[in-house]
Amino acid sequence: MSSMSRQKKTTVIVIAVAVVLVLAALVCWVSFRPQALEGVKDITVTVTHTDGTVVTEEFRTDAEYLAEALEGHIDIEGEDSEYGLFVKTVDGEYADDTEGTYWMFNVNGAMGEYGVDTQPVADGDTYDFYTITY
Repeated sequence: MSSMSRQKKTTVIVIAVAVVLVLAALVCWVSFRPQALEGVKDITVTVTHTDGTVVTEEFRTDAEYLAEALEGHIDIEGEDSEYGLFVKTVDGEYADDTEGTYWMFNVNGAMGEYGVDTQPVADGDTYDFYTITY
C-alpha cells in the first residue's frame, strides 16, 4: 500500500472518529440539559438582602427559564461565563466575589442545580435568592 493511500485512509478514520465524538457530545448535551416546560406558570420569588430586608414577588409567567421569568419583576445582572450567567446583582444589591460573597438561589427549598439562565420554571415553584460569604 502506498503512503498516499495510507494517509487517505488515516484521514478518513480521523474524520469518522471526530464526527462520532461530536455526535456523542450533542446527544449528551441534549439528554442532560434541563427540560423547559411550556405554558403559563405561577411562581414565587423571594430575595433576602444582606441587611435582612426580604422582597417577595408572586407572579404568572410563560417563560421557560428563570432568568427570563424574572424580567420585569426582579432585576438580576451578571457576567456571561462558560457555565451561563454568573449573577452578581439581584434586586439592586451587588455581591462582591472578590471578597468571597456570592448570590445563590434555592428552588422549592433545595439548592438550585442549574444556573439562573438554564433553571427550568414549573408551575408552583418557589425561588429564594440569598447571599453567602466564604
